Amino acid sequence: MHPARTGAVLCLCAIAAAAAAAGAEPALREWRAMGTRIRLQVRGSDAAANTMAAAARAALEAVEAETSAFRPTSCVSRVSAAAGSGAWIAVGPAFDAALDAALDAAAASGGAFNPLVAPLLVSGGFDRGAGVAGSDDPALRDLSKIGRRPGACRLAAPGMALDLGGVAKGVGADRAAAAARAAAPDELLLDAGGTLVGRGAWTVGVRDPRGAADAPPLRVFTLPDGAACATSGNYERPGHLFDPRTGRPARGGVLQATALAPSAAAADAWSTALFVLGPDAGRAALADRPDVAAFWVLAGDGQAPERVETTCSPAGGVRR
Repeated sequence: MHPARTGAVLCLCAIAAAAAAAGAEPALREWRAMGTRIRLQVRGSDAAANTMAAAARAALEAVEAETSAFRPTSCVSRVSAAAGSGAWIAVGPAFDAALDAALDAAAASGGAFNPLVAPLLVSGGFDRGAGVAGSDDPALRDLSKIGRRPGACRLAAPGMALDLGGVAKGVGADRAAAAARAAAPDELLLDAGGTLVGRGAWTVGVRDPRGAADAPPLRVFTLPDGAACATSGNYERPGHLFDPRTGRPARGGVLQATALAPSAAAADAWSTALFVLGPDAGRAALADRPDVAAFWVLAGDGQAPERVETTCSPAGGVRR
């Protein structure tokens, strides 16, 4: 869908940590937040891992409190509830960061990502929070009707509704990793339901969406220090990723798309946009974004997936 991140749910952690550096196994802490499983690996002591996990939990809760479509008190819910009223609604920094990332991806992808898809998703049978009415009216996805000023936001037309689910988890991962690293200096890998961000270099793998969970990954690469990656897929429940430009399920034979970017927020948004775009239009969209790399898995011949990819440089850029 983005479009609001059903992709994150559907890919079911299509990217997973594959191996740690030589030496002791990293300390692992797990919990649930933002509707998904959080896994924090720390190359350090148990005490450091506990301290870092506590900081990461608090950061994720702060992001969820502002961006969840399912909390009536969140910035997203309050802005959507006031759509068309003309009222400016106070918003917080996590909301602003998520909307910034969403609008950046929307502009760069030609609308393949859109944070105003909530009514479209509801019309397709998804629950996007109380009070959001379903509609496939493209006017409700007009990004020019999002009003912004410092610390406030409004939607110009009745019936419009925000859905930052396609990027909020990435913002949460970025902020959680930063908070954890501020609490202790150890290297870490944070996995928020398949959106990964690392401090220190980590080896990660992209699994075959048609293979078993323990099957060898299709591609293994090093996630550079400070970089992030995310995957969107439509293979678990076909037809549930929508193209916001057409209002119809995304087509094109893409099983999943992975993005490697300087931030988890960017990776989160771009993985969905690149799924919708497919490899040809996706490469064109990335022409001016050398900081984002992509890896597509196509449906192939029905027996084995066909892989289409751009390759990542050691610095996380793209070589074509």
